[in-house]
Amino acid sequence: MTFILKSQPQRTEPSRPGGRSRRSGFTLLELIGVMVVIAILAAAVLPSTIDLIQVQRSVNEGAELPKIAEALKRGILREQRFPDDQNAATAATDGNAANAAFWWNLAARHGGGSANTVRYPLGARPGSDNTRKLYFAEPAWAGQGFFEVTGDKEDGTPWLSDPQDPKKLRLLLVSTSSSDLPLPDSLTTNQFDALWDDWAIGNDGDPATPATGVWANYGLSAAAWTGRAPELNVQRIDLRDWVSTVVIENRRAILEASGENFGNLSGDWARGSVYAYTENVVGADVILQTSHVSVSNNPPNFTTRVDGVVLSQRGIIMDASVDDDNPPLIRVEGNEVNVNQDGEQTITLREVELDLQLTELAPLALINSSNTTETRNLNPESATIYSDKLYFLFGQELLLGEPWGESEVGIFTIDKPFSTLRFDGLQWQY
Repeated sequence: MTFILKSQPQRTEPSRPGGRSRRSGFTLLELIGVMVVIAILAAAVLPSTIDLIQVQRSVNEGAELPKIAEALKRGILREQRFPDDQNAATAATDGNAANAAFWWNLAARHGGGSANTVRYPLGARPGSDNTRKLYFAEPAWAGQGFFEVTGDKEDGTPWLSDPQDPKKLRLLLVSTSSSDLPLPDSLTTNQFDALWDDWAIGNDGDPATPATGVWANYGLSAAAWTGRAPELNVQRIDLRDWVSTVVIENRRAILEASGENFGNLSGDWARGSVYAYTENVVGADVILQTSHVSVSNNPPNFTTRVDGVVLSQRGIIMDASVDDDNPPLIRVEGNEVNVNQDGEQTITLREVELDLQLTELAPLALINSSNTTETRNLNPESATIYSDKLYFLFGQELLLGEPWGESEVGIFTIDKPFSTLRFDGLQWQY
């Protein structure tokens, strides 16, 4: 048997225009051309992309600052202490006891997150020089407790120069998410006020107000910051709503305790004619201790002897402006009987004034919340009445005393925007 093998016809690939086969790739010249086009597009788009990223990071950073500011305010109020600013990048971030007063640790203790989260801007690595900065309108308050900064100073100067507009009670939290933009470690008073009052950004990326648009006015370097103002975040922390007004009236009081005996009054008084009362005092009671004495047996004749004058109830000074011309006193009046050598009697009107001694002002002191044994006397050294406005921070406490033995009688907590505190000569009222 004979087998005949037939060969299959060979298929050929159809030719393509230009003579290029299906398996052929780009030529080197074509690849170079594509890369050039990509490079040109990247050069045109990349700056805008970088700017967009920086702006977005700045926006995110600006959204974080109010949260940190609220945690910082809570910490200041709860611990009654202003934080230590410590803006130097070399300061440690850890929460050791030595660093507990640093502002980022204070905010971290009261809901701000970790100390690193509080201290460093978004995108900044912990330990870098790019940190958020805290500035005080009153730099001397940094690290001080409420007790140290409020109340009457020992030299009599007030802690707020203008109580109606206490500008000292302000803080600024400032940051930038760009590590190449430097922030100062401290600000002058004028620079602080400029950032607080005038900071705004114009269309050209510089401060908006021409009159205050000089970078140095804000403590910033024009060489670094020109055109990049949107990358600066300024968070105002206003503590002025914490100021509480306390109107204090502190009257001097009568020193003599209840039952004080002024002694006897010599002499004989016509029977039933002698009596006693107080002047410039309200609510006081005076008791005359008397006895009857016979001065004649034929006919019988009796007179009254005053054995004692007792102030049984202290009372309150009526006139607030007590002075030498209008003092509080006990007045004893009556008809005095005088007998001469011949036994003849004469009766004359007699008045006796018994001065009432006054106390100093009732003790009033500011309590140091961190050390309850430490107080600051708030009374002026010499005054008959003290009626004035004092300004404290919310939550502070005043120690009240009575003027006779200066013993403590209570604590007044400042928990309202406006309070009155009055010692009326007998007790504290509020």
